[in-house]
Amino acid sequence: KAVARAFVAGDGSFEFRNVPPGSYSVELAASSGDAIFNMTVNLNSSGDRIELRLPAGENKAGAPAGTVSVRELQHPLSAKSKRMFAAAQKASEKGEYLKAVEILRSALNDPAAEPYARMNIGVAYIRAGQAGLSVPELLEAVRLMPDDAVARTNLAYALILTRRVEEAEEEARQALRLDKNNSKARWVMGSILLAQGSHVGEAVEDLRFASREIPKARVLLAQFYERTGQKAEAVRELREFLPQASNEERAKVEQWLSKLVAK
Repeated sequence: KAVARAFVAGDGSFEFRNVPPGSYSVELAASSGDAIFNMTVNLNSSGDRIELRLPAGENKAGAPAGTVSVRELQHPLSAKSKRMFAAAQKASEKGEYLKAVEILRSALNDPAAEPYARMNIGVAYIRAGQAGLSVPELLEAVRLMPDDAVARTNLAYALILTRRVEEAEEEARQALRLDKNNSKARWVMGSILLAQGSHVGEAVEDLRFASREIPKARVLLAQFYERTGQKAEAVRELREFLPQASNEERAKVEQWLSKLVAK
Protein backbone atom coordinates (compact mmCIF):
# COMPACT_ATOMS: atom_id res chain seq x y z
CA LYS A 1 0.00 0.00 0.00
CA ALA A 2 1.29 3.46 -0.86
CA VAL A 3 2.09 5.36 2.34
CA ALA A 4 2.60 8.74 0.64
CA ARG A 5 2.11 10.39 -2.74
CA ALA A 6 3.17 13.80 -4.00
CA PHE A 7 2.87 15.80 -7.21
CA VAL A 8 6.09 16.86 -8.91
CA ALA A 9 6.45 20.66 -8.98
CA GLY A 10 7.58 22.62 -12.02
CA ASP A 11 11.16 22.71 -10.73
CA GLY A 12 11.25 18.93 -10.34
CA SER A 13 10.91 18.95 -6.55
CA PHE A 14 8.49 16.95 -4.43
CA GLU A 15 7.90 16.56 -0.71
CA PHE A 16 6.54 13.80 1.50
CA ARG A 17 5.37 14.51 5.02
CA ASN A 18 5.32 12.20 8.05
CA VAL A 19 6.98 9.21 6.37
CA PRO A 20 8.70 7.15 9.09
CA PRO A 21 12.18 5.64 8.68
CA GLY A 22 12.36 2.34 6.80
CA SER A 23 12.91 0.70 3.41
CA TYR A 24 10.67 1.94 0.61
CA SER A 25 10.01 1.57 -3.08
CA VAL A 26 9.76 5.03 -4.66
CA GLU A 27 7.91 5.21 -7.97
CA LEU A 28 7.76 8.10 -10.44
CA ALA A 29 4.63 8.00 -12.58
CA ALA A 30 3.72 10.06 -15.62
CA SER A 31 0.62 12.24 -15.60
CA SER A 32 -1.19 9.35 -17.32
CA GLY A 33 -0.43 7.11 -14.36
CA ASP A 34 2.09 4.93 -16.19
CA ALA A 35 5.19 4.06 -14.15
CA ILE A 36 8.36 5.72 -15.50
CA PHE A 37 10.98 4.90 -12.90
CA ASN A 38 11.26 2.90 -9.69
CA MET A 39 14.00 2.70 -7.11
CA THR A 40 14.50 1.39 -3.58
CA VAL A 41 15.58 3.79 -0.84
CA ASN A 42 16.30 3.56 2.86
CA LEU A 43 15.10 6.47 4.99
CA ASN A 44 16.92 6.85 8.28
CA SER A 45 15.15 9.98 9.50
CA SER A 46 12.19 12.17 8.59
CA GLY A 47 14.52 14.82 7.18
CA ASP A 48 16.27 12.58 4.63
CA ARG A 49 16.42 13.81 1.04
CA ILE A 50 15.60 11.62 -1.97
CA GLU A 51 17.02 12.37 -5.39
CA LEU A 52 15.67 10.59 -8.47
CA ARG A 53 18.02 10.59 -11.44
CA LEU A 54 16.34 9.26 -14.57
CA PRO A 55 18.47 7.27 -17.01
CA ALA A 56 19.39 9.15 -20.17
CA GLY A 57 16.43 9.42 -22.50
CA GLU A 58 13.77 8.66 -19.88
CA ASN A 59 12.50 12.24 -19.58
CA LYS A 60 12.03 12.92 -23.28
CA ALA A 61 9.73 15.86 -22.64
CA GLY A 62 12.49 17.73 -20.85
CA ALA A 63 10.22 18.67 -17.95
CA PRO A 64 8.98 16.91 -14.83
CA ALA A 65 5.42 15.60 -14.72
CA GLY A 66 3.17 13.32 -12.76
CA THR A 67 3.50 12.01 -9.23
CA VAL A 68 5.96 10.27 -6.94
CA SER A 69 4.67 7.65 -4.53
CA VAL A 70 6.30 5.78 -1.66
CA ARG A 71 5.49 2.17 -0.85
CA GLU A 72 6.87 0.47 2.22
CA LEU A 73 8.85 -2.69 1.49
CA GLN A 74 8.69 -5.68 3.77
CA HIS A 75 11.25 -7.31 1.49
CA PRO A 76 13.38 -4.91 -0.62
CA LEU A 77 13.88 -5.76 -4.29
CA SER A 78 16.82 -8.01 -4.97
CA ALA A 79 19.68 -6.77 -7.14
CA LYS A 80 18.72 -9.38 -9.73
CA SER A 81 15.12 -8.09 -9.89
CA LYS A 82 16.33 -4.54 -10.35
CA ARG A 83 18.41 -5.68 -13.31
CA MET A 84 15.40 -7.50 -14.75
CA PHE A 85 13.22 -4.38 -14.55
CA ALA A 86 15.91 -2.26 -16.19
CA ALA A 87 16.32 -4.78 -19.00
CA ALA A 88 12.56 -5.02 -19.52
CA GLN A 89 12.31 -1.24 -19.72
CA LYS A 90 14.97 -1.13 -22.42
CA ALA A 91 13.14 -3.80 -24.41
CA SER A 92 9.87 -1.87 -24.14
CA GLU A 93 11.52 1.32 -25.34
CA LYS A 94 12.55 -0.57 -28.48
CA GLY A 95 8.99 -1.81 -29.00
CA GLU A 96 10.00 -5.37 -28.03
CA TYR A 97 7.08 -5.86 -25.67
CA LEU A 98 6.97 -9.65 -25.71
CA LYS A 99 10.68 -9.74 -24.95
CA ALA A 100 9.96 -7.45 -21.98
CA VAL A 101 7.32 -9.95 -20.81
CA GLU A 102 9.83 -12.81 -20.84
CA ILE A 103 12.38 -10.74 -18.94
CA LEU A 104 9.83 -9.69 -16.31
CA ARG A 105 8.79 -13.29 -15.72
CA SER A 106 12.29 -13.81 -14.34
CA ALA A 107 11.42 -11.41 -11.50
CA LEU A 108 8.27 -13.26 -10.39
CA ASN A 109 10.15 -15.36 -7.86
CA ASP A 110 11.06 -12.23 -5.89
CA PRO A 111 8.09 -11.54 -3.52
CA ALA A 112 8.83 -7.80 -3.43
CA ALA A 113 9.05 -7.59 -7.21
CA GLU A 114 6.11 -9.80 -8.19
CA PRO A 115 3.31 -7.17 -7.93
CA TYR A 116 5.21 -4.71 -10.13
CA ALA A 117 6.31 -7.44 -12.51
CA ARG A 118 2.73 -8.65 -12.93
CA MET A 119 1.51 -5.10 -13.61
CA ASN A 120 4.28 -4.38 -16.12
CA ILE A 121 3.72 -7.73 -17.85
CA GLY A 122 0.07 -6.80 -18.25
CA VAL A 123 0.91 -3.38 -19.67
CA ALA A 124 3.44 -4.92 -22.06
CA TYR A 125 0.79 -7.32 -23.37
CA ILE A 126 -1.59 -4.38 -23.95
CA ARG A 127 1.10 -2.52 -25.89
CA ALA A 128 1.77 -5.67 -27.91
CA GLY A 129 -1.91 -5.78 -28.90
CA GLN A 130 -2.66 -8.85 -26.78
CA ALA A 131 -5.11 -7.43 -24.26
CA GLY A 132 -6.60 -10.86 -23.57
CA LEU A 133 -3.30 -12.06 -22.14
CA SER A 134 -2.95 -8.90 -20.05
CA VAL A 135 -6.08 -9.45 -17.97
CA PRO A 136 -4.90 -12.44 -15.86
CA GLU A 137 -1.62 -10.65 -15.12
CA LEU A 138 -3.35 -7.43 -14.08
CA LEU A 139 -5.91 -9.34 -12.00
CA GLU A 140 -3.02 -10.88 -10.09
CA ALA A 141 -1.35 -7.48 -9.71
CA VAL A 142 -4.56 -6.11 -8.18
CA ARG A 143 -4.83 -9.12 -5.87
CA LEU A 144 -1.29 -8.44 -4.66
CA MET A 145 -1.79 -4.63 -4.50
CA PRO A 146 -5.52 -4.09 -3.79
CA ASP A 147 -4.96 -0.50 -2.68
CA ASP A 148 -2.98 0.58 -5.75
CA ALA A 149 -5.00 2.91 -8.00
CA VAL A 150 -2.60 2.52 -10.93
CA ALA A 151 -2.92 -1.29 -10.90
CA ARG A 152 -6.72 -1.07 -10.87
CA THR A 153 -6.74 1.55 -13.63
CA ASN A 154 -4.56 -0.61 -15.87
CA LEU A 155 -6.89 -3.55 -15.23
CA ALA A 156 -9.92 -1.42 -16.07
CA TYR A 157 -8.34 -0.41 -19.37
CA ALA A 158 -7.54 -4.02 -20.24
CA LEU A 159 -11.12 -5.02 -19.44
CA ILE A 160 -12.42 -2.31 -21.79
CA LEU A 161 -10.21 -3.65 -24.57
CA THR A 162 -11.62 -7.15 -24.00
CA ARG A 163 -15.21 -5.78 -23.92
CA ARG A 164 -15.80 -6.65 -20.27
CA VAL A 165 -17.31 -3.22 -19.72
CA GLU A 166 -19.20 -3.78 -16.45
CA GLU A 167 -16.10 -5.20 -14.78
CA ALA A 168 -14.05 -2.33 -16.21
CA GLU A 169 -16.40 0.22 -14.68
CA GLU A 170 -16.13 -1.41 -11.24
CA GLU A 171 -12.32 -1.41 -11.37
CA ALA A 172 -12.24 2.21 -12.52
CA ARG A 173 -14.55 3.19 -9.66
CA GLN A 174 -12.32 1.33 -7.21
CA ALA A 175 -9.31 3.19 -8.59
CA LEU A 176 -11.08 6.52 -8.12
CA ARG A 177 -12.02 5.64 -4.56
CA LEU A 178 -8.31 5.18 -3.92
CA ASP A 179 -7.22 8.27 -5.86
CA LYS A 180 -9.92 10.61 -7.15
CA ASN A 181 -7.27 12.77 -8.87
CA ASN A 182 -5.90 9.96 -11.03
CA SER A 183 -6.30 11.38 -14.53
CA LYS A 184 -5.98 8.03 -16.28
CA ALA A 185 -8.69 6.53 -14.07
CA ARG A 186 -10.94 9.52 -14.82
CA TRP A 187 -10.25 9.09 -18.56
CA VAL A 188 -11.10 5.37 -18.40
CA MET A 189 -14.27 6.02 -16.41
CA GLY A 190 -15.42 8.79 -18.75
CA SER A 191 -14.79 6.56 -21.77
CA ILE A 192 -16.82 3.73 -20.25
CA LEU A 193 -19.78 5.90 -19.30
CA LEU A 194 -19.95 7.59 -22.71
CA ALA A 195 -19.79 4.21 -24.45
CA GLN A 196 -22.65 2.98 -22.27
CA GLY A 197 -24.64 6.18 -22.78
CA SER A 198 -25.22 6.37 -19.04
CA HIS A 199 -24.34 9.00 -16.42
CA VAL A 200 -23.38 11.41 -19.20
CA GLY A 201 -22.84 14.32 -16.83
CA GLU A 202 -20.37 12.27 -14.79
CA ALA A 203 -18.64 11.13 -17.98
CA VAL A 204 -18.17 14.69 -19.23
CA GLU A 205 -16.86 15.80 -15.84
CA ASP A 206 -14.36 12.92 -15.76
CA LEU A 207 -13.11 13.64 -19.28
CA ARG A 208 -12.79 17.37 -18.61
CA PHE A 209 -10.67 16.61 -15.56
CA ALA A 210 -8.57 14.07 -17.46
CA SER A 211 -8.00 16.46 -20.38
CA ARG A 212 -5.65 18.56 -18.23
CA GLU A 213 -3.10 15.75 -18.43
CA ILE A 214 -4.47 13.52 -21.21
CA PRO A 215 -5.27 15.85 -24.15
CA LYS A 216 -6.95 13.09 -26.18
CA ALA A 217 -9.82 13.16 -23.69
CA ARG A 218 -10.92 16.25 -25.61
CA VAL A 219 -11.34 14.14 -28.75
CA LEU A 220 -13.82 11.89 -26.92
CA LEU A 221 -15.67 14.96 -25.72
CA ALA A 222 -15.77 16.36 -29.26
CA GLN A 223 -17.17 13.08 -30.60
CA PHE A 224 -19.85 13.12 -27.91
CA TYR A 225 -20.80 16.75 -28.58
CA GLU A 226 -20.99 16.20 -32.34
CA ARG A 227 -23.09 13.07 -31.85
CA THR A 228 -25.53 14.99 -29.63
CA GLY A 229 -25.80 18.01 -31.94
CA GLN A 230 -23.68 20.36 -29.83
CA LYS A 231 -21.52 21.65 -32.68
CA ALA A 232 -20.09 24.70 -30.91
CA GLU A 233 -18.90 22.59 -27.97
CA ALA A 234 -17.33 20.04 -30.35
CA VAL A 235 -15.48 22.82 -32.17
CA ARG A 236 -14.23 24.25 -28.87
CA GLU A 237 -12.82 20.90 -27.72
CA LEU A 238 -11.06 20.27 -31.02
CA ARG A 239 -9.51 23.74 -31.04
CA GLU A 240 -8.28 23.17 -27.48
CA PHE A 241 -6.77 19.83 -28.54
CA LEU A 242 -5.16 21.07 -31.76
CA PRO A 243 -2.00 22.69 -30.23
CA GLN A 244 -1.20 19.41 -28.44
CA ALA A 245 -1.91 17.10 -31.37
CA SER A 246 0.78 15.18 -33.22
CA ASN A 247 1.40 16.02 -36.88
CA GLU A 248 -0.71 13.06 -37.96
CA GLU A 249 -3.50 13.96 -35.54
CA ARG A 250 -3.36 17.62 -36.53
CA ALA A 251 -4.26 16.90 -40.17
CA LYS A 252 -7.26 14.80 -39.13
CA VAL A 253 -8.47 17.32 -36.56
CA GLU A 254 -8.17 20.23 -38.97
CA GLN A 255 -10.21 18.31 -41.55
CA TRP A 256 -12.80 17.45 -38.87
CA LEU A 257 -12.98 21.10 -37.81
CA SER A 258 -13.49 22.25 -41.38
CA LYS A 259 -16.47 19.91 -41.78
CA LEU A 260 -18.00 21.05 -38.49
CA VAL A 261 -17.62 24.74 -39.26
CA ALA A 262 -19.05 24.24 -42.77
CA LYS A 263 -22.24 22.60 -41.45
